[in-house]
Amino acid sequence: MFKLGLLAVLVLAIGIGGNLKAQDITQHTKELVASLDKTKYKKKDKGVVQLEFFFEVKNEAALKSDQSQYTGAYEADGYLLTLTVLADGSVKGSGYDSQKDGGKPVNFELKNAKLNGALITGTKVFDNGREQAFEAVFVNRTTRSGTNPNTVNDQKTEFGLGFIQTSNAPDSNWTNRVFLERR
Repeated sequence: MFKLGLLAVLVLAIGIGGNLKAQDITQHTKELVASLDKTKYKKKDKGVVQLEFFFEVKNEAALKSDQSQYTGAYEADGYLLTLTVLADGSVKGSGYDSQKDGGKPVNFELKNAKLNGALITGTKVFDNGREQAFEAVFVNRTTRSGTNPNTVNDQKTEFGLGFIQTSNAPDSNWTNRVFLERR
């Protein structure tokens, strides 16, 4: 009887652990998607002249029923990532990143990359041997711009991959929201 009770507790613990991990990944994906959002609104009154500017970026996780649909090339100015997503969720990829200071782009390969829902994680291994954790999310990105939130002149939605790039240098502290559009 003790063995049966112990087995039941063990099975229950494994089931709860798997469920908590799935909730953690879902929550983490939502947090990363939200960190890619941006809203900017400025209004200046200069006596007779009034200037208004509105710009908004909203992202939504892009879940695909067939993971292979994420396979492709994703690009933005100074960035390229070519991905192949396999049926088991493993990912092969390579590309290049631009440098914040405008330097020459640096090539990398993705190592131990895995897709879970819309979240991709792995390690970038650069040509010089340096390694950097990589975490990105597939998103549908909607940009809106106009004079104010109620007067939008332009709106478009694109599919791609978003991530936050941060500096690794001890004397530099910056972050950059990066969106790579699928080509």
